[in-house]
Amino acid sequence: MKLQRSTVVLLASALLLGGVVLLTQTRQANRPTTAQGETATPVYEFEEEEAVGLHIETQTQEVTFQRDETGFWQMTHPEAQPAEAAAIAFLLSRLTTNGLLQTIDIDAANQAEFGLDIPFATVEITLQDDTTHTLVLGDADFSGQNSYALIDPETIPLSDTAGEVTVALVSDDIINGVDRPIEEWIAVVESPETTTVDETGDTDEADTDASETSDDSEADETSLPDADNTETAEPEPAEGEPAEEDTSEDIEIPIPETELIPAPAPENADPSE
Repeated sequence: MKLQRSTVVLLASALLLGGVVLLTQTRQANRPTTAQGETATPVYEFEEEEAVGLHIETQTQEVTFQRDETGFWQMTHPEAQPAEAAAIAFLLSRLTTNGLLQTIDIDAANQAEFGLDIPFATVEITLQDDTTHTLVLGDADFSGQNSYALIDPETIPLSDTAGEVTVALVSDDIINGVDRPIEEWIAVVESPETTTVDETGDTDEADTDASETSDDSEADETSLPDADNTETAEPEPAEGEPAEEDTSEDIEIPIPETELIPAPAPENADPSE
């Protein structure tokens, strides 16, 4: 049985189309992550706990951190302060988990096109075994969500004669983890002096209230009249009025002189009597 020519053409077209679809799906499955949620890989393979030193230099500032003997991060530059552990942990987590999206190869002479000749930021990490790693961050890609970077380059900037070099595309989370003001790198610690002052202030206020209450009580007791002197107490004259003189003992009442007139004798009275 012979197949018609049109049928053969259709079968060939279907096989060709199926091959193209299969090849496309295979390439998409092997493609590195993007910011929209595809699979990402770590920028570095060390564990976050292995980092003991961190230096970040941007175009506007430099900060340096060291992990002390107790495991806490301390800022050593530009000032000595307890470091904000959450900020450092966020950056190290992105570097050791899912910060790397993909890599491309470029000619070192073209590094300026990716912002790597004058980096946006440089991150240096020191591990417990004194191994150091350097990450150079350049410009953002066309999407504005990721940035180009150099992982452990030989020089900064690259030599134009270095030839072909590998450039990484890293997550924007790394940029956010690096680009922080100094205030966000310093831990917020409640000063014990503040607490002491507040407590002392409360105590002083309580003492003041108690003292005022005591004074009021004394004033009330003083203002109460003395029971023994209640009857003899005399009101004091008002201010500006002359005091009245006590003349009760000096007043003399004149007694008028009375002329004695004898009573008339009765008519039948004996004159001898």
